[in-house]
Amino acid sequence: MKRIYRLAMTLAAMAVCMEAGAERASWLPGKPVVKDGIRLLDCRYSGPQLIGCDEVTSGGRWKVIPSVTDNGSGTTSRVYRFVALEDMDSCGVAVAFDRAGWSSDNYVMLPSAVYGGNRQRIVSRAYATGLDRTDYYRKDLALTSNPIPQLSPEFGAKSRLELLSCNVATPAMAVLDRHHSTGTIYITAQGLPQENEVKDFGLIVEESPDRSMASFVVSAPGVRELKPEFIGFSSSPDRGIKVSKGDTLTVAVNEIRFDCPDVPSLLGRFMAERKNIPATKPSEGRNLIPMSRVMKLMMADIDDRYLDRDTTQYYCPENADWMSYGWIGGLMNTYPALALGDAEHLRRVINTFDFGLSHGEGKSGYFYDTVGSDGNVLRRDAAAAENIPDIALTRKNADMLYWPVKQFMLMKKQGNGKLIKPEWESRMRRLADAFVNTWKKHGTWGNYVNPETGDIAVYNTSGGAMAPAGLALASVYFNNPEYLAVAREGAKALYDEFAITGFTSGGCGDILQNADSETAVALLTSLMTLAEVTGDSSYIPQAEALAALCSSWTVSYPYVLPADTPLARLGADLTGAQDDDVAALNTGAVWASTQNKHGAPGFCTQSGDALFKLYRTTGNELYAALLRDIIHAHAEGIQPNGKITERLTYCDADSRGSRGDGGKTGWNETNGAMMATEIPGIYINTDTGRYFVFDHVKVTELKKKKGGYEMTLFNPTEHEATVTVFAENASQAAKPLGDNRFTEWTQKVTVKPGKSVKYRVK
Repeated sequence: MKRIYRLAMTLAAMAVCMEAGAERASWLPGKPVVKDGIRLLDCRYSGPQLIGCDEVTSGGRWKVIPSVTDNGSGTTSRVYRFVALEDMDSCGVAVAFDRAGWSSDNYVMLPSAVYGGNRQRIVSRAYATGLDRTDYYRKDLALTSNPIPQLSPEFGAKSRLELLSCNVATPAMAVLDRHHSTGTIYITAQGLPQENEVKDFGLIVEESPDRSMASFVVSAPGVRELKPEFIGFSSSPDRGIKVSKGDTLTVAVNEIRFDCPDVPSLLGRFMAERKNIPATKPSEGRNLIPMSRVMKLMMADIDDRYLDRDTTQYYCPENADWMSYGWIGGLMNTYPALALGDAEHLRRVINTFDFGLSHGEGKSGYFYDTVGSDGNVLRRDAAAAENIPDIALTRKNADMLYWPVKQFMLMKKQGNGKLIKPEWESRMRRLADAFVNTWKKHGTWGNYVNPETGDIAVYNTSGGAMAPAGLALASVYFNNPEYLAVAREGAKALYDEFAITGFTSGGCGDILQNADSETAVALLTSLMTLAEVTGDSSYIPQAEALAALCSSWTVSYPYVLPADTPLARLGADLTGAQDDDVAALNTGAVWASTQNKHGAPGFCTQSGDALFKLYRTTGNELYAALLRDIIHAHAEGIQPNGKITERLTYCDADSRGSRGDGGKTGWNETNGAMMATEIPGIYINTDTGRYFVFDHVKVTELKKKKGGYEMTLFNPTEHEATVTVFAENASQAAKPLGDNRFTEWTQKVTVKPGKSVKYRVK
C-alpha cells in the first residue's frame, strides 16, 4: 500500500517563492532573439535564488574551452569546459539553448516529470483525497493536478520550471515545434563530480511573457528555487558552489535536431536516443535473481495474503483484509496463482472469484473500488474524503474486465472450463455492458464513474485505457461483436487524445489527474490486444508510440547516489554500481506519476507482455531491451527476507536512495509473478537465429546444429535458475501471440548457480 503523504507546500517555501518572484534573475537573453542560439553563462546565486547569469566573455570570470562534434543524423555532441579565472563562491555555469519564434503551443517533455509543459489547472489537495466535491460531474472540468513544476498556462504570466537530474528518469529535455514540424532533444549527464559526490545538473525551461521566446538551460550545478516534493514544494536545499582559480566545470549535451511532424515521432526518437548519456556507460542491469526464483518468492508473498476465515476465503491484494478491485492486485494476483496449475492454487483462485465477484456491484454493472471482508462496500480515499459515496475509479473497473476474462480463458486452456461458474460470467457481461452503455451515452469513460447510474463522475483523463483490451477479450470470450466495436472506438479516441497532448493520465486513485505511467502501459496493452484480436496492423505503429511513452517513464542510466543515502551506504554490490567505489541505482525502474515522483519495480500492475509482443512483431530490440531493464530492476527491489518494496528511487522528493519499507507492497509481488509467468526467459527465432535474453542468465554461445541450435547458458547469480525457452520459426512468429501462450512454453533448462550448461533448442 502506498504511503500517505500530506501536502508539502510549506509557508517557508511559499515565502521563498514570493521573494524569488520579485527579485530573481531571468535565464532568458537580455533582448529578443531572431534565430536560435547558444549562450554560455556565468551564474551567481543568493541561497537557492539566481541573481545573475551573464554571458561568458573575454576578461570575465571564466574561460570556456568548447568541443563540438557533428555525429550525423542530426546529432551534435557539445562539451564545454569552464575554467575558473578567479576564486568564487555561490557560483555556477550553464549552457542555454535559445529558441526564437517560440509558441506555447509547442510540446515540452522532461521524462517522468513534465509532459506538454504541465500546463494544467493546479489545486492544493492532500494525498489520496481526490478532487473538491464541486469538481464532480462537471463536463467542463480542466485537467487538474496538485502543485508541480510547470510552464504557466496563463498567457503573459511568468513561466519557468526548474528541475534537477534527480527529478527525471532521463536527464533530457524534448521539444516538438509544431509550426515548423521539427523536434529537438537535449540529453545531458547526471552532473558534476565534486569530492566523491555528484552535484546534479539543473534542467530549466523559461518562456518570455509573450511566449515568443524560450530558453532550455543545463546548469552546473542545478539550483532550484523550490524543491518539488511528493506533493507540492518545499524550501530548496540547492546552492551554488565554491571554486578556486583553475578549477574546471564541464557540461556535456547531446543536441539532436530532426524533422518531426507530431508527438509520437518525437517520443519515438527519444526512445532511440535515451541511453546515449554523455560520458556514461550504458547499463543493462545486473543479473541478480532468476525469474524462476522471483516467481517462488513473489508467490510465497501472495500466498501469505490469502485470507482464510471460516466461509470467507480470498487473496487480499494489500496489507489489509479487504478486497480492492483491480489497480494494485485485486483479482489480478490470482492470475499467476492460476498459472501454476496445481489444485491448491486453483481452489484458492476459485474462492477469490466467489467472494470478489459476488460483492461490490453497483446497479449499472460497475464495481465499487473496495469491499471489506464482510462484503460491504468500503468508502476510501476520494469517496471518504469528500463524502461522495457513489464514485469508482474507471481504471479499476477496466482492470476488472480484462483480468478475470483473461483468467477464464486460461482456465479453459488448462482444461478447467467446467469450473467457471455461470454467475462469474454473468458478472463480467454486466461489467462489459456497463462500459458499452457509458461509451454510447458519453463518448468517454472518464476518470471516475458512478457505479449506480453508469454516468461519468469525473471527466477527462485516459482512465479507461485498459477498457479496450478488456472489451476485446470479452468480445472473443462471449462472441459479442458490439464489445469489439466499442473497444475500437474507445481506443481510437484515447490514442488520438494522446497523440495531441503527448501523455496519458487518470490511472491512479491516489493522485489527481497528473500524467502517469500506468495509463501509458494500459493503452499500450489495449492497442496490442486489438492488433491481435482484429488482425489490423494499423494498431502496431500506435502501440510503438505508446511504448516510446512508456520508455520516458523508465530510468535509462545508472544514477550515482549521494554517499549519505541508505543504498549508497550498503555499497556497490547492492546498488548496481559501475565501479567498486560508486553506488548507483540501475536502469529499469518505472516512475509512477508527475505527482508521486518515485521509481518502482515494474509497471503498476502488469507484466509488460505487450512490449514482448511488440518486439516479436516488429523485431525492434528497443522494446525487448526496455522490458529486460524493467525485469532486472524488479529484482533490485527484493529484500533479503524475500519481500519487495515499491521504492527504487533516486529522486530527492521521495525515499531517495532507500530500499523502502522492508517489503510490504502487494502490487510489486503481483507484477513480479506476472513477469515470470508471461515473459519467456529466452526468446529465439529458429529461422534467423535471432534471440533475446530476458532472464538473469547469459547465453555465452549459440551454435547452429542440424535440426536446430545448441545454446550454452551461464548462470551468474547465487540462485538456481530454471529458464523458459520460447523457440519458434518465422512463420510462427508472423502469427499473433495471443494471451496465455506461456502454457505452451515447455522447453525449460535448469542451471546451477555459477555454472554453465549446454541445451539443444528444439
